[in-house]
Formats: sequence, C-alpha cells, structure tokens
Amino acid sequence: MVDPFPVRADGTRFTAPTQNALGIMARAGRGYTYTNYDQDHARPQRWRLGMQRQLGNNWVIDAGYGGSFSDRVGMSHKLDILPEQFWADGKVRANAILSNLNSNVTNPFRLTNFASLQQSSALLYNDMSQNAFFTNATIRKANLLRAFPQMANALTNGQESAGKARTHEFLLNVSKRFSSGFNLSFGYTALKVEQADFYFYEWDAAPTWRTSNNGRPHRFVATGVYEWPFGRGKRFAGNAGRALNLLIGGWQTAATYEFQPGGLVDWGNVFYSGSDIGAITNVDKTGDKWFNTDNFERNAANVPNEYNRRVFPTRVPDLRADKTSLWNGNMSKSLRFTERLSMQLRFDALNIQNRSQMQGPNSDPTSTNFGRITSQTAATNRWLQIQARITF
Repeated sequence: MVDPFPVRADGTRFTAPTQNALGIMARAGRGYTYTNYDQDHARPQRWRLGMQRQLGNNWVIDAGYGGSFSDRVGMSHKLDILPEQFWADGKVRANAILSNLNSNVTNPFRLTNFASLQQSSALLYNDMSQNAFFTNATIRKANLLRAFPQMANALTNGQESAGKARTHEFLLNVSKRFSSGFNLSFGYTALKVEQADFYFYEWDAAPTWRTSNNGRPHRFVATGVYEWPFGRGKRFAGNAGRALNLLIGGWQTAATYEFQPGGLVDWGNVFYSGSDIGAITNVDKTGDKWFNTDNFERNAANVPNEYNRRVFPTRVPDLRADKTSLWNGNMSKSLRFTERLSMQLRFDALNIQNRSQMQGPNSDPTSTNFGRITSQTAATNRWLQIQARITF
C-alpha cells in the first residue's frame, strides 16, 4: 500500500497538531466568530391590561392592551469595521474609492517579515507557512484599514447583548358560547413590533431600530361550529325514527378563517432618486409588478458598490409580501348504532379556495425580475381529507 505519510523535504512525515500551543495566534489570519463567555442574558419585561364583559346570556367580549420591552438581546456584531471616513456618501457609485481600496499593497503580515519565528517558535512558523494570509506578497489596502486587520477581514461577536425590542398590542375577542346549536368566535390583534437588531452602518456604536418582521400589524381570525337542526331531539324531525335519524341526524359543520398581511420586503443598498419613498407602494399590485419600480437605478454599472454607505432603508413602510387569507372547513356526521357502538364520518377541506400564498417580490434592481413575484411559499394548497372513526 502507498504510505500516506511520506517523508517530506524537511525530514518530517506530517504536521504535528498544534492543539493549544498557538495561544492568541490560533485564529490570526483566519477570522473568528465567537461568543463572550460572560455575555448578559436578555431581560424581557411584559405588562397587560384587560377587560371582559358578558353580553346577554351567551356573548362575551374581551379587550386588552399588552406591551413589552426587552434589552440585552443577543445579536451578531461585525467588529472588523472599515472606519466611516473611507466610505462614499451620496447616490453615485464610488468607483474611485473602490479602485483605491481594492488595490494591492505590500503585505506587512508576510511570513518573510517574521523569519526569526522559525527558531523561536517553530510550531507557529510552520502553521503560518500553510496560511495564504501570511504567504501572499500583497494584500488589499481595505483589509489593512479595517479594525483588527490580522483577522483576515472577519472578526464577529456572534452573540453581542446589544439588541432591543418593544411591542404594543391591542387584542379584541368576541365569542358566543355554544347554545342553540352553534358557537362563534372572532379575534382581532393590532400589533406594533420594533427591534434594534442590526447596525445600519457597520461603524455605528449602537444598533438601529426598525419595524420587525416577527409580527404583523393586523391579524383577524374567526371560528364557528354549527349543528344542523335535524334529527331526534332537534328542531326539525325531532321524533324521527331510528333509520331516519341515522340519515338526517348528527350533522355538524365548522369553519375557520385567518387573515394577516405579509412580511415587510427586505432591501439591500440601492439608489433611489424619487422624492417620496411612499410612491414605491403607489401601484395596483400584480404578480408582474408588486411595487412601483420607477426611479430605481437598475444599471449594474451604476449601482452602489461595497464602499457606498447605505442611502436606502432596509424596509419600506407598508411594502409587504403577499397576505395570508385562508378558509378551512369541515363537515362531520355522527352515527350511533347502539349505546356502545358509534361512528363519526368527517370531511375536512384545508385552504378551501385553493389560494396560493406567494413569496415576496424580487428587490434587486439589477435583476430582470425586479418587482416581480416568481415563486410561492411552502403554505399548504387545498387539502381534502376524509376520515371514519369507530368508537366501541
């Protein structure tokens, strides 16, 4: 068999594992994402005020306000930032800055500058000799201008306790208890969720607040169950015989409805020349044009590059993906043959209208599909199900 560890030019057969011998040099030249061992845990606070009132014998109305505030929420934070003075402002592509910062200069971390390590720390020298960060003769100028340039342009606190969140919520529920063969329940929630969960500019000292996609501004749900008034003991044919009762009695229908807007559309850094950002939503929505695509820079040669500071929000107010609008229903029939033997037949229809819930629109101005919806979500399309259950 071929020897998997042949003798190398330096007389060794393999590179010895460094284990912890490299100390603080273990991640140099490689980048690092870490979590503080002493990170603070999130600190949520919640409050609620509610009122319930019975109307008549069977109706109940419940209204309430709820709120919350959380701080020290964990979030990712890029630490190897390029200072603000090196970024371009305005709505013109920063080609000169791009050319300057991406130009190559002599690599000050090149291994030839640390020849003495070969004698003083052979293990470290050997490790560095296998890393292109230390063997390349040149390095991008932008890498040297960043904080922690020795970390190969990648130093991230993966769980910094700097995030915050706040919510305000109004809840309303109206329900009719089961009586006279039916019950109803209507629920409405108005919700405002904001989070400081990202750094608008990478050099910012604190995260920026924005409307969160962890909630929806409105949500409506309704449920109802109706027992058909036919058969023994019911309003119609209450004295039906056994055979007739098996045919017309025991029928029940139920339905649910759910509605809520979709999530806000996320944006990269784009150039928009319109005077009113609200005009973006001023369009009759179709799958081919979900928002107004006018006034966006769409020429790939003129869009922002990596050194243009952001001049466009991450989310446009009221520009949301497709809504949820879903009807479900079922019909069931109970058959009692004897005191101990019965059967239930049930037919369920999920997403009765067979409505496809679509993904968000394309928000890349350089794409030929900009402003269009090209795929649907994993939400269930119409699903029909028949069940039979025997109890004895």
